[in-house]
Amino acid sequence: MKLWMRRLALALGVLVLVLGGVAVYLLATFDPNRYQGLLTNWVQTHKQRTLVIGAPMALKVFPKLRLKLAKVSLSEHQRPDEFLAVDEVELSVNVMPLLRRQLVIDQVVARGVRLSYWRDAQGRANIDDLLKKDDEPPPPGAPSDPLQFDVAGVQLEKALAKVQDAKTGMTGALTVNSLSSGRLADGVPSDIKLDVAFDLSRPQAAKGALTGAFRITPRLATGSADVDQIKLALQGDLPGVRALQAGLEGAVAWDGEHASLKARSLVAEVSGQVGGQPGKPALVLDKSRVSVDAFAYDPAQQLMAVSKLAVALTGQQSGHAMSFKLDWPELDVKGDQLKGSPLQGQFKLAGPMAVEAQFASQSPTGGFSAIRVPGLKTDFKVSMAGQGGQREVTGQLSANVSAQPAQAAGALEALRLQARVQEPSLQPLVIQMDGRAALAPGGAAQWALKGLVNDNPFSSDGTAKLGAGVPQVQANARFTALDLNRLLPVPAGGAASAPAASAGATADAPVDLGALKSVDGQFKFSAGTLVYRQYKLADAELNATLDKGHLNLSRLSAKAWGGRVVASGSADASPQRMALQAQADGINVLAMLKDVAQKDVLEGTGQVKLDVRTAGNKVSQLTAGLNGTAAMQLQDGAVRGINLAKSLREFKAQLSGQSDAVQKASQSEKTDFTEMTGTFKITNGVAHNDDLSAKSPFLRVGGRGDINLVARQLDYTVSATVTGTIKGQGGADALKGVTVPVKLRGPFDAPDWQIAWSQVAVGALQNTVKSRLEDELKARLGLGGAAAASGASAPAKPAGSLEKQLKDQLKGLFR
Repeated sequence: MKLWMRRLALALGVLVLVLGGVAVYLLATFDPNRYQGLLTNWVQTHKQRTLVIGAPMALKVFPKLRLKLAKVSLSEHQRPDEFLAVDEVELSVNVMPLLRRQLVIDQVVARGVRLSYWRDAQGRANIDDLLKKDDEPPPPGAPSDPLQFDVAGVQLEKALAKVQDAKTGMTGALTVNSLSSGRLADGVPSDIKLDVAFDLSRPQAAKGALTGAFRITPRLATGSADVDQIKLALQGDLPGVRALQAGLEGAVAWDGEHASLKARSLVAEVSGQVGGQPGKPALVLDKSRVSVDAFAYDPAQQLMAVSKLAVALTGQQSGHAMSFKLDWPELDVKGDQLKGSPLQGQFKLAGPMAVEAQFASQSPTGGFSAIRVPGLKTDFKVSMAGQGGQREVTGQLSANVSAQPAQAAGALEALRLQARVQEPSLQPLVIQMDGRAALAPGGAAQWALKGLVNDNPFSSDGTAKLGAGVPQVQANARFTALDLNRLLPVPAGGAASAPAASAGATADAPVDLGALKSVDGQFKFSAGTLVYRQYKLADAELNATLDKGHLNLSRLSAKAWGGRVVASGSADASPQRMALQAQADGINVLAMLKDVAQKDVLEGTGQVKLDVRTAGNKVSQLTAGLNGTAAMQLQDGAVRGINLAKSLREFKAQLSGQSDAVQKASQSEKTDFTEMTGTFKITNGVAHNDDLSAKSPFLRVGGRGDINLVARQLDYTVSATVTGTIKGQGGADALKGVTVPVKLRGPFDAPDWQIAWSQVAVGALQNTVKSRLEDELKARLGLGGAAAASGASAPAKPAGSLEKQLKDQLKGLFR
């Protein structure tokens, strides 16, 4: 027996030595690169991708399976384009757990990773083949339990992922500068540290970085995760927010099985510029804070709870201090049971338009499907500069608010606004409004409002689709009477009717039509009377549409300046261009020029037509790019600044030696006409006219020249022909038929005018000589004198003798 035991022990020892020798031999002679070809062939056969390993593989089998690869690349599916590339990757795996269907990874280290991800509009992505399960059934007896994994740690450096997703419209890049983790295993907390940068060009530009740390506990069976010890920082430029500096602390938990969310001790702090564009006012937040002690949302159990929600926003709006506060101590909803506390808050804004508002509500009611906050009231006070002093708008806005969180819907019921506008120079303006506004599932809003503005009825209704993308709006508004001057602040520098700023101050002022891209839709507006700044309109009507930054003004009609104006036009935000077609009939031109251009150079009543177009980003560019036509037809008017009749009367006394002196225009002088017509061709901001025609009992006027809107200069020549006598005004018939050249030149505000008196003198002298010749001729011929005046007839003479007598008389005239 002992002999057999010794033999068995000896046999086992020999076996161990042999196995050990074989193991040593295998470890010493094993070359993993022999299998590189098998691996690349398998990838090509089963995945239709090309795998390239550009450096020798390093593989250790015992005691851990340790694999190290370098210069690895993987192509796209059935295409040679690069899908994935890695400069260096190292993987260490415990061998024994693999036998128990457990993947226990000691360490994963990767450097220089480059990945390209794309997805088309139908949702097909370039990783679908990698995620596709093997169609072949597992062999008989194969275990059905999923492979469990356990990673001791991950270290990732300099990883770049390029994304092009046509389905969501996202295009850009994500760069992982560094990412490290502790142990990653189901149900095990792991510390994560990250430094990630992003640069997106679509759907909107976004560029920034996310850094910080948190602890995550994954629960793979339910697709859930608990995240706590959050300390994250986000900075950069996001859509609608520039120079963002944000921090987040607290803990959140996501339950993937029930799609529920919980948070505790959550605090977010934000600084940055919200909204606005370069050169436009924006809201600048400075260390604004949102905090909540506890939050829970579980639609399966119809549960929602909020504890100590506090919002404190501080910053500046257009350079003026702004603050907003909201406190909601408690809201607890379970099914149809709800309990909670009233909410309250305030808003303040300093500056030329100062605002103070306080709001509060009653205790909420309802249940999970519909939460109602009754009696939400806001008392407000707005102060701004007015025409006669400080203007104040005070009032109250109240409504019953209802919300349906599951459907993302809500409504403002029993909406009521009462406001009073007080200004020393005006009668008080009282506004009353009642109605309803609602937000339907999917982001569709609608409203219906009616009320009074100083006992003048008005109504408004419409719809707005506020989902993803540009809002789609259809709005109608009808007013019996609307005076916007009683609602809007007066422009800086004076009253509403004050002259416009100088051309030099406004020529480089930017013009931005970007707001046309912010909304699409159809708009209709009408008002029995409408007052805005210096404009006073009656029976005003506007119909317009907006579509992707293109404004189509199909009709603008109103009674103004004693007549009616009808216009249509268009405007495009990109490129910035505008067009206008307008016709005004029966208007008072002087009143129109005073309102539109702050000029009083022309009087008259009649018709004005305009068809112009332009483009540019500044006032100067719009003026220089103005092209089109204009026409006018006026009756019973006058040209202000020059009185040709007066000048010609004064010329009578100074007929000899009159020089062509330059004279300044004076608004106290004017030249009357009974009719005036003319057309203009506008090219690059210069209006050229060569068919001006004006008539009066005394003059016939023609003209031609240029009106330079860019340089704001006149270069115009008027030719006035005297058609009647001015004896009744102290004149003489010597000027009848004489053409008076008048040169207008200089700036719009004070042009110089010059009468060519030398030419007038020549014409007058010719008329005088002609008149004297006729009188002398009549006297010599016996055709004048008392006999002619009395109507006595002279004895008839033969034709031959009469001709001879005429020649003799002419000889005597020029002796």
